[in-house]
Amino acid sequence: MYNHYSAPIPAVRSHSWEEVYSVSIAENNEPLVPLSLVPEKILVRSAYFAAGIGGALPECYARRSVFEKLLLAAEMLPPDLRMVVLDGWRSPQVQTVLFQRCRSALARANPQADEDELHALTQQYVARPGFDASAPSPHVTGGAVDLTLATRSGRQLLFGSPFDYPRDISYTRHLEERLERGIALQPEEKEALSNRRLLYGVMVRAGFVNYSCEWWHFEYGTQRWALKKGEDFAVYGPSRVCLNPFESFEKK
Repeated sequence: MYNHYSAPIPAVRSHSWEEVYSVSIAENNEPLVPLSLVPEKILVRSAYFAAGIGGALPECYARRSVFEKLLLAAEMLPPDLRMVVLDGWRSPQVQTVLFQRCRSALARANPQADEDELHALTQQYVARPGFDASAPSPHVTGGAVDLTLATRSGRQLLFGSPFDYPRDISYTRHLEERLERGIALQPEEKEALSNRRLLYGVMVRAGFVNYSCEWWHFEYGTQRWALKKGEDFAVYGPSRVCLNPFESFEKK
C-alpha cells in the first residue's frame, strides 16, 4: 500500500445542486487542451470512447489550468505510480447519454422510485444535462476530471468500486465512515482506503475539490470549486472542443 498521504479523508459539507448552480461565473476563456501529452506522468484512457458512447472522443481534454494542476498532483505521487485520466470535458451529447443511461440503470434497481426520486438519485452520479451559461454540468465546462491511479507496470490500483459505479461504496468517504463506525475493514478494503487517501491527498493539495459521491471525480474552476473554496465566482462556464481548424473561416 502507498502511505505517502495516509491522513483520513475529512468530512466536508455536501452542497446541493441548487447551491452549486447559484454561484456566478466569470468566464476566463482558458482553452481546452489535450491531457495525453505528458505520458510519463499522466496516461489517458477515454472511458466513454472505449465504451462506444456516441460523441465521445479518443482524447480527454480539460482547461489549461486543470492540466497544469494535474501535473502538480502527479509530481506528488510515489515514483512508481502514474495518473490515469478516464474523462474530462464532455460534449452535450455525451452528457445527455450518460444521464439517460444512469437513470435507466437506477430505475431498474429501484422499481418503487417515482420520477422525482429517480431524478434526484441519478444526479448523485451524473449531473443533469445542463448547458446554459449560468448552470452548466461540471464536465461540460472542462473543469472536471475523472481519474484513477496505476503502476508503471500497468496495474491499476484498487479503489473499492469500479469507475462510474452508482452505489454508496463509490462515495469518497464510504470506507472512512465504516472505520468511524467501528467496522473492521478487510485487507482489500484497507488497500482501497489507502489508495483513496493518496488520490484525494495529492489532488486537493494541487488545488482541486472532490465530489463527495465519487472518489474519482475532481474539479477546479467550476461552480462547485468556487463554493467549496469560498471564491466569489467560478471561472469556467460551458466550453467545447473545436477539432475543425477551418471553423472560424466557415462562420464568416
